Amino acid sequence: MKIKATGASEITVTGHIKSIEDYQEIKFAVRNLIDKGKDAVSIKIPDSLSMTSSVIGFLLKLIFVDKVKISMCVKDERLFSLLDVLNLITVFNVTKMT
Repeated sequence: MKIKATGASEITVTGHIKSIEDYQEIKFAVRNLIDKGKDAVSIKIPDSLSMTSSVIGFLLKLIFVDKVKISMCVKDERLFSLLDVLNLITVFNVTKMT
């Protein structure tokens, strides 16, 4: 997995999100944007078919505790379905990537 800043308040996560190291990298990248004063973060996920519970928990904390607006764009239908089953489509403002 790799993370790249693709905008002032946007990151793109390529590869599969599957380990605690991936969670730590995502947390560091998102926290870096928030520390720079961003109160909204966009996350593009073009490859991963899943997401670890630690990443989901981190993003939920950002939304409900830290009041950061998250938007997510995913490409893989399996990840979209996972987020749908967990009722997180609206919470994470998830859209499908074309």
